Amino acid sequence: MGRPGIAGPAMSLPPLPDELRVGTVQWSISRASVEENLASLDAILAGMAPSRPHLALLPEMWSRGFCGTALLEESEALPARQASMRDRAVHHRTWIGGTLPEPGDGRRVYNTFFLFDAEGNLRLSYRKIHLFPLTREPEFFLPGDALPVPCEAGPWRIGVGICFDIRFPGLFTSQVARGANLLLLPAQFPDPRQEHFRLLARARALENQACVVGVNRTGTDGALSYFGGSLICSFQGEIIGEMSRQEGGTVFTIRASDGETLRAAFPLQERISTLAAASPP
Repeated sequence: MGRPGIAGPAMSLPPLPDELRVGTVQWSISRASVEENLASLDAILAGMAPSRPHLALLPEMWSRGFCGTALLEESEALPARQASMRDRAVHHRTWIGGTLPEPGDGRRVYNTFFLFDAEGNLRLSYRKIHLFPLTREPEFFLPGDALPVPCEAGPWRIGVGICFDIRFPGLFTSQVARGANLLLLPAQFPDPRQEHFRLLARARALENQACVVGVNRTGTDGALSYFGGSLICSFQGEIIGEMSRQEGGTVFTIRASDGETLRAAFPLQERISTLAAASPP
């Protein structure tokens, strides 16, 4: 699988185009049934198929959510879950990204992001660094210790953060300093923090002159309810597409050349690189 934080080798396949169609996929994740979650995913991907997204992003921990002590069991199924993502990427001819529990120290697991391209190659992996204490994530998860390395795909350089990571700007600045212009954010943001989600996504886009794709789950999990609200922010920090609380998928279009134009007219990249070298993630 390759060490998380390190991009997989580039393969000989068509690059992602300047005009990129990005699918945001959100549903009410079941803790009890992987099959139920796969059925939801398949229905949404099929519904988006006429729009032919080049890339589809899934919510954080899409296979069974934050399923407590069952995380250890679920982590042992990682090869099968990765195969589920890979097979769907190949079938739909689209890049697919999302997070899964990865075996850790025998007591805790990693929350690891995987991105597969349209030929089923693993192009990017990253273990979540910043764990959310209010939901006791440190009891169940190990923090990652490697920064993501952006994945090159045509005019795009794809970076990533996972949910609570979005509150730590240095993680994203470090990737932009290495060329990232598209930042993916799978999440499980609950009510009542929708405005936090929107504001933080906009801030990370604006300060980095990078598109941000944030995908959140819907439904309920115990006492928590989730607002969905998956979104895409432009290079200028504007929300150019946003979903409601309903399950489903939406395809939005972004252009790498828009970012190049903005960065040429309003150059921040040299300062971003300087700050990234001096700031912790």
